[in-house]
Amino acid sequence: MAAPKLSKCLEPNSIIPTDITFIFQSGGPRRTEIKKVKAQKVILAIASDVFEKEFYGDMKETKDEIAIVDASQEVFQAMVDFIYNKQPNWKDFSVSFLCSLYYLGEKYIIGDLKAEIIATISDLKITKEKVLEIAHLAEDNSHHEPLSEALYDVATAVLKAEFKDKVEKVYEFFDEAEFSQVNAVVLFKLMSRLRSVNTLPSQSQCRNCQHIPCLDGQEVTRENFVQGARMHCRERELVSVGGAIYDAYGSPYVNLTRFKDGSHSPFFLNMRQCAYKCP
Repeated sequence: MAAPKLSKCLEPNSIIPTDITFIFQSGGPRRTEIKKVKAQKVILAIASDVFEKEFYGDMKETKDEIAIVDASQEVFQAMVDFIYNKQPNWKDFSVSFLCSLYYLGEKYIIGDLKAEIIATISDLKITKEKVLEIAHLAEDNSHHEPLSEALYDVATAVLKAEFKDKVEKVYEFFDEAEFSQVNAVVLFKLMSRLRSVNTLPSQSQCRNCQHIPCLDGQEVTRENFVQGARMHCRERELVSVGGAIYDAYGSPYVNLTRFKDGSHSPFFLNMRQCAYKCP
């Protein structure tokens, strides 16, 4: 019952003390602005193996202040809010903000955060005027393949809906844009995807995870959990039956009833290392 109330730990009037502060410095040498994000080490450690090792591992951090140089205070705060079970409206964030947040999800190995961002981006509704912006973000994040693919899919879907099968119209659309705005790699990938839309064979629903495309090897989250699906977790093959997961010996591993309905945070159910195991 504690998980839904975790966010109260970060409220200004909370009597529960924080024990770690992340420092963000911006501005020039003459005018420096300092921003902070405070949290409890144990909560962060439960959510992230990276934080767990950082705060409780053999080479643990002993300082109570840590400087962050690869993310803004706003993006880092959004990650901490997510860990504390706050429920943001993802559509309020810009796409570039979500990309920065995805980077933190990757850095700190927070699979649920990454899944939420991918789901939000996949549902984006953009105009054709935003296609190049989204496509360039996709290429800028090509080292984060799931994110890059989701962004390219959004851009391609807009071009497909706008120009149908008239590829020449797409070329005309790009010709109207300033040359400096169109990266050759981006253009090539968009056109390749557009040409393949009508030639790709239809995919059938996986019998195990019941998703298209199949989620084999992907992390089990609150959103994609399927009752009865086979999965593996920490080198144990598991199958979900009813509201619980059982291993090959019939021993219950973790109860998923609360995980399924979303009333409890998945971080407290040891699910972050479970993945689908499809045929």
